[in-house]
Amino acid sequence: MSVSRTNWLSSAPDTASNPRAETPLFPHIARLVRREDLTFNEAAELMRALTAGGAGSNQIAAVLTALTIKGETADELAGMATALRSIALPVDLGRRTALDITGTGSSTAKAFNVSTAAALVAAGAGLTIAKQSNRGVNTRVGSVDVLGDLGIKVSGEADVAELSLAAAGVTFLFAPKFHPALRRVAEVRRSLGIRTCLNLLGILSNPAGVRRQLLGVWHRSMVEPAARALVRLGSERAWVVHGSDGMDEISLAGPTLVAEVNGQSVKGYKIAPKDFGLRAAPTAHLRVATPRESGNIIRDVLSSRRRDEARALVVINAAAAIYIGGIAKDPIHAARLAEQSIDSGQAQNKLDRLVQVTSKK
Repeated sequence: MSVSRTNWLSSAPDTASNPRAETPLFPHIARLVRREDLTFNEAAELMRALTAGGAGSNQIAAVLTALTIKGETADELAGMATALRSIALPVDLGRRTALDITGTGSSTAKAFNVSTAAALVAAGAGLTIAKQSNRGVNTRVGSVDVLGDLGIKVSGEADVAELSLAAAGVTFLFAPKFHPALRRVAEVRRSLGIRTCLNLLGILSNPAGVRRQLLGVWHRSMVEPAARALVRLGSERAWVVHGSDGMDEISLAGPTLVAEVNGQSVKGYKIAPKDFGLRAAPTAHLRVATPRESGNIIRDVLSSRRRDEARALVVINAAAAIYIGGIAKDPIHAARLAEQSIDSGQAQNKLDRLVQVTSKK
């Protein structure tokens, strides 16, 4: 008779074997190790327990590991993100309709900070951008690191973020500052050294409450769940993307898997550079090792000194944001607007204006 080594878990008691382990987190651990899915409300309760001051490191690690092994459902992601949004420090968009363009990181294919450059280009084309940013976790070249090299002080306070939006139409939000309740959980995640739900939850929990997004994920299995979570979170329009070369962005090297959110619907398909009027090209040579190397590429793209694969990679991602943002009729039109943003100097102006505004604080 063949019996799974973990079948005993299905009949294991719900109570902890040690009274000290009887905490608000324990019931969730007991269910997750059985690989049981949580409902939206249960997942929100889990996030509240995770971020409560009394949560112990061992149980936080157990939750993150068990949830990663089981795999997060759309309802779980949406429930946790809803709870996380409710305790974030809010950024007031006023009457603006803003878009976030960001990725999970941890992708197998690496390049310079494409989404950072694409955010500036999309802003130069007329979009309002509220982009979440963070330091590198597995690399020294996170978006915050390269923004520092470009001379931008990333917004860690709501008033700086709101001033940047008013003056430049774009802000970069330092995620840890707006999610202080996640500090302990993030420390445990770093000590684990594995990818967890936090990679996704961060990009689903923009403190400005944006309802339009271009989100990149590091694995194709995350594309549809993240998109369906965005539906539960009230997004108006979004793309969740994963490049066939492993990028957590739209790829220039080949097809990109897309899950498009439009109101309550989710539609999956693939796009290619030709859909934007661009040629496919390899991008492995665009990998960087330092913020300065990434910053130099971005400066050269924005000043039109580079008209190679680096520019095309920025254009295709900015074009997707422009299309999702509703100021282009189709991807080819969006790509032309992105190119115009660069060649007219508008994207560079956004960078210069942000440097001026943030340096005053």
